[in-house]
Amino acid sequence: MDTQWPLVGRAVEQRRVEELLREGKPGGLIIVGPAGAGKTRLALHANDLAIGRGYHSLTVSATHASQELPLGAFAPWLPLEQNAMAEPHSVLAGAAASLKKGAGRKRLMFCIDDIHFLDNASSLLVQQMIAHHDVVVVATCRDDAASKPNVMTFWKEGLLERVDLRAFSEEDSARLAAAIVGGPLDSITSSELHRLSSGLPLMLRELIFSSKGKELLTFKNGVWSLSGEFAAESRLGDLFKGQIEENSPSEVALLQTVAVGEPVLLRHLLQIFDISLLEELESRSVLAIRKEGVEEEVRFIHPLYSEILRNSLPSLQRRRRIRELVDIYREDSCNRSDVALRVALWSIELGETASPTVLMDAAIISFATLDLKKAQHLAEVAWNAAPLAETAAFLGTVLWMTADYRAAEEVLTSAWSTVRDPREMAIVGLARATALEGLEEFHEAEKMLSQAVAAQNGAGKEGDEDPSDIDYSGLLQVRRAKFLLHLNRKSEAENLLNSYRDSPDPYIRWEACITLGLLLAHDGRPEEAARTVDSLAPPAFHRYSHILLSHHPIMKDLVQAIALMQSGAIAGAMNLLLSAENSDTYRESPSGRAMLEGVRAEAELLQGDAREAADRLTRVLASRVEQGWPLGRTYLQCCLLQAGALVGDSKAMARARAGIGAGDDSLAYAVGAHAVADAWAAVADGKIGVGQQLLIEFLEKNEGRRETIRLEAAHSLARIGDPKKAALYVQDIPSPEGPLLSARVQYIEALAQSDASALETAGGEFERCGAHLLAGEAHADASRIYTRKGDKRAAARAMRTSTRLLDQCPGVRTPVSISVGSAIQLTARERQIALLAARNMSSAEVAEHLVVSTRTVDNHLQKIFSKLGITSRREIGRALRLGSDDGSAETPTM
Repeated sequence: MDTQWPLVGRAVEQRRVEELLREGKPGGLIIVGPAGAGKTRLALHANDLAIGRGYHSLTVSATHASQELPLGAFAPWLPLEQNAMAEPHSVLAGAAASLKKGAGRKRLMFCIDDIHFLDNASSLLVQQMIAHHDVVVVATCRDDAASKPNVMTFWKEGLLERVDLRAFSEEDSARLAAAIVGGPLDSITSSELHRLSSGLPLMLRELIFSSKGKELLTFKNGVWSLSGEFAAESRLGDLFKGQIEENSPSEVALLQTVAVGEPVLLRHLLQIFDISLLEELESRSVLAIRKEGVEEEVRFIHPLYSEILRNSLPSLQRRRRIRELVDIYREDSCNRSDVALRVALWSIELGETASPTVLMDAAIISFATLDLKKAQHLAEVAWNAAPLAETAAFLGTVLWMTADYRAAEEVLTSAWSTVRDPREMAIVGLARATALEGLEEFHEAEKMLSQAVAAQNGAGKEGDEDPSDIDYSGLLQVRRAKFLLHLNRKSEAENLLNSYRDSPDPYIRWEACITLGLLLAHDGRPEEAARTVDSLAPPAFHRYSHILLSHHPIMKDLVQAIALMQSGAIAGAMNLLLSAENSDTYRESPSGRAMLEGVRAEAELLQGDAREAADRLTRVLASRVEQGWPLGRTYLQCCLLQAGALVGDSKAMARARAGIGAGDDSLAYAVGAHAVADAWAAVADGKIGVGQQLLIEFLEKNEGRRETIRLEAAHSLARIGDPKKAALYVQDIPSPEGPLLSARVQYIEALAQSDASALETAGGEFERCGAHLLAGEAHADASRIYTRKGDKRAAARAMRTSTRLLDQCPGVRTPVSISVGSAIQLTARERQIALLAARNMSSAEVAEHLVVSTRTVDNHLQKIFSKLGITSRREIGRALRLGSDDGSAETPTM
């Protein structure tokens, strides 16, 4: 970092740094400003203060070159380790442990220069160190990079407080100039320096050095004065280019080498260049030498210098400098992981063969930190260089996570056709099955897994077992059980999973129990599901680093939450989900995070918190969860679509529809969620008939569907106006366990039979479960039936209960909930016309939409006005409680 000018003119910012270190709270500052504003100088001051206060401070300089490496900015302090490809937290947790170990008992601080150059892995590591390890951070960022997503995360989400540096006033510029030259300047010279530098300290310093070097700034009569005009241009880039042109050819070559490879190890540079060149450039404040870890590194005094020179470097000269670096680094690549990775990437750029092992090391770290683009590129190069089974499995997994199932299947089919070793068949087969699941080729996947199992059994009989203690046959069988479920062979799948739930292999036991727990929960047997996972402990996942893992540690919480919710303890499920969201694995596992957020959204919809669910899912889908696991992403989009439909949020609905349309929404788990969400979206658009038809089509195709989602679809069908048909479908669904699921069945049957008393009973059960929306609807339906039968007292009682419950569901609009109050008198057709009219549709447009005459619409509107006690269409929204939260009218979308 640059130490070449005094820290003046930053008193306010200095005090903020001192407060930060004195308070010692996790988090810190991100200092934002234009190039040359003094960000680095202020960060260096913070570093000095931290060391003085007993912190263990690491000065982390992110550069253009380090950005190309996973965890590149922290490479000097980290060992390279093989990690499970599906467990990001194993990589980041190992990195965090190394950094904490280096700090010993001291409080750890990161002083990060140019945080916008951090690679994705390093950025995630910093976020987790702040959140979980009480690390204090002072970082710098150029103002033109502050809006980059990986930078905005820090200051927008409150991890780091943003501090914007202003340009210097003329007075501050004069003070800094005097400190640099060692004496006062005359007023004309001082004013001109401020004008040309635009109040930027670095520009001011360069102007002074340039002018002094050309003897244009001289000391006379006790002050520094300008003799003539400043020869320097007004832009820092031009200033530095001018300095470069004044260097010797050897100095230029050295600077070019540092620009390409920054930072460059000092001992490596000395193999190419004479030390006198380094000494000269260091004395002129162009290069700096700093110790990082156990090595001394050479870098530019300011990152702008490196950027300017690198961007102006012709292609052939760049290749020449890379070639020099590769030649000297290659000898050292076996000793330092970051050096090995850089050699591999440079070799790719030169079109040469890189080490497949090193490429896979880099690809695995990139994958684990969700840098899928880089992981795919590195894995493809490694696969082309050495088509190994592990490489194919890894590349196929990366392609699957980007939802490119066809490309994944092509790679894995190629590998499958050549492997003969049973262990390799298992590794490739497990990955290929996942790709085939995305393509809905369930029969092919089950057949292939069966072949791999047979190969394992044959190898065991011949005595050629794999020397490891991993039971590949068991892994293949528990994965095969998933496809048996897709093929509607539920009993066979359940028997298979039960046979492995007590396996001596801890991961097979884990995967079998989690899969079985999900099967039981989705089959309407929540108590059995809870018992299956209660005593389960996560295994040591690192033993399976070459296998695509399908169940993360957080999945136990997920099964338990689903079981609690279906058992009627929605509040308990929410507490468990909130607790899980505070765990490390929630933040570090994209698939687990997506599943957990989706189940939380389901619970919120039951409670009537659809507005909260829509807002939170919008935030979640804008975060890193969207960079992996397409099934989870589709599931979340389905939840967002339903939540948006329930509160009439057209923007959320459009966002969800675009997200689902951009991916693959056909995976078996998401099919039911998509059907239900699409139906509610159709209702929100005023197309109740379309919504009913979508649910009917889904219920007709019951092959391989989860019983709980079929029950939810039937319940939704009854809620939007066709309870008799819903009751017919319920007859085909096995009797579920738990009060919530049972109440769904009771509601459907009671509504189909117009049994108001049974509806109140179902409503009471829903309320005890915490499902306020469903409870409010059940009592509203009961009130409507009581009214029709002339029992006004019972109708009023049910209506009071319904109103109390639906008041806990702000903004929710369903065909039943909007009928609460005066609108209870409306018939189904009148409610439908009222909703459409409230959307500012004319009578002719409503008539065309419903395929009736305009006169019929007008007649219905007159009845609606009379029943609601209003005189115009504009009052319909208010009468039906369709107003916005602030009391102003808004256009309803239900």
